Amino acid sequence: MELNALEKSLMAAMEEFEIIDCHEHLGPEKNRLAAEVDVFTLFAHYTRGDLSVAGMSETVYQSLFNRDIPLSRRWEIFAPFWKQIRWGSYARAALLAAEKFYGASDINENTYQAISEAMRAANTPGIYERVLKDACKIRTSLTQCGSTDLGTPLLTPVMPLISGEVESWNSLTHPAFEPEAQVRFLDDYLDAVRRYVMRVKSEGAVGLKMMSNPYESPDRSEAMSAFERLRSGAESRLPSPNPLRDYIVDRIIDFAASQDMVVAVHTGYWGDFRTLDPLHMIPILQRHPKARFDIYHLGYPWVREALMLGKGFPNVWLNLCWTHIISQRFVVAALDEAIDLIPMNKLLAFGGDYGLPVEKVYGHLVMAREDIARVLALRIAEGQMTETQALSLAHQWFWENPKELYRLDV
Repeated sequence: MELNALEKSLMAAMEEFEIIDCHEHLGPEKNRLAAEVDVFTLFAHYTRGDLSVAGMSETVYQSLFNRDIPLSRRWEIFAPFWKQIRWGSYARAALLAAEKFYGASDINENTYQAISEAMRAANTPGIYERVLKDACKIRTSLTQCGSTDLGTPLLTPVMPLISGEVESWNSLTHPAFEPEAQVRFLDDYLDAVRRYVMRVKSEGAVGLKMMSNPYESPDRSEAMSAFERLRSGAESRLPSPNPLRDYIVDRIIDFAASQDMVVAVHTGYWGDFRTLDPLHMIPILQRHPKARFDIYHLGYPWVREALMLGKGFPNVWLNLCWTHIISQRFVVAALDEAIDLIPMNKLLAFGGDYGLPVEKVYGHLVMAREDIARVLALRIAEGQMTETQALSLAHQWFWENPKELYRLDV
């Protein structure tokens, strides 16, 4: 849908905003520079899911990145599937990136070679600055890549709440986050977790990320019993529900709150999304009123459920990361409803949610601005706010709210 004059005016104004990108999976720039890139790098993330649903096998998908196969042959393999997915929101971010950075008005049989050559030429030091800072006006991106050694203020780390698993004795006694830890008792493991949290915080991490899986009420005696069953060998692996995991997660959240760190929560869409219902978080939100929870992806497809978390809990923020490339139509409807429901200091406008294809952060951001422009233009047309007020809201969502939530020094 083409933007009208008012929407274009709002878009132009938002393009001048410096922003905080509220969720990525970008690793250090050296990872990108070490990668062999071509047009298929633009399909190295979420479009993978659409290609699979369209019928592409995992073996065929992996062949797209096999540089021993000529690029022309890989395009022949890809083209029939591209025809099926190119109209989706995932694909649109790739198309916008290809046009912005590589001068291609489309990705097709006439352009894929030139795009590939341009991508290889551009894969040089400074690519993050050229994409994130210069093209997107991003001051920093909150990124989860499993490391705090990021090498640039353009990236701010968010680390896993639990690094590794807690289902086996080996995973407990050799925790991924501190393999040399001496773990004999449950409290030894919890002490190691606290050291991990303090360490990553000292290294610049501002949050810890968890999943909105079903959690039972934490019970220390049940957790200790499960721990002992693993230590004695009575069980080699704890089944689900896992009282040990539930207790440990609860203790980490409590400690994160004491350290003024945000708890970021993946909700909704991915894999067996039945296990990621945002409503699973309600007992945790109630037990930890002093913790700050950043609810990712607006809970899609449980959008209204996520909105109600923002409506009813002072310790909840709602993050539109990923959403604009899931479906622009859904975001427009959801954001319009959110204005009716949620205090405006509780909304975060954007997170690209990308790893290797950093260019697609720009494509996603264009889509986010479009969605926000459409919603705010409608409110202006209905006489509910002025253009100045609308832009103030947009700036709050892109900058002030994430800055305040994550205590960012930018």
